[in-house]
Amino acid sequence: MSTTINPRIKLKRDTTANWNNAIGFIPLQGEVIIYEDYETKTYTVQEYGETVTKTVNIPNIKIGTGNAYVQDLAFVDEKTRDILMAHIQNHDIHVTLAEKLFWNNKINVDDAEEQISGELKDETLVLTRN
Repeated sequence: MSTTINPRIKLKRDTTANWNNAIGFIPLQGEVIIYEDYETKTYTVQEYGETVTKTVNIPNIKIGTGNAYVQDLAFVDEKTRDILMAHIQNHDIHVTLAEKLFWNNKINVDDAEEQISGELKDETLVLTRN
């Protein structure tokens, strides 16, 4: 999966298994390669009086040099990874105002169901919020 954050930064992300199969892939210089499930962490928490076991994927990142195969690149250090992940996951940085307005103008599925309340069973209905 590939995402362009801005014209200068290219971001690709996939599972560790898929990256390990990407033989012959040379990332561009500065291209950010994310291993979405580089390692997993399992922990237990108390929720509503019960002990719940949760597993989360911990990503790791490589940065392309333009001349090395993805398998030969070193992973970034933990501090760099945390900074990059915080930046990548901040949608306020990477979503344009036009995109925000477009998605904020869409109606919630539950709201739509309430509005049509079964009256238009076999009809296609497109709703926009004004």
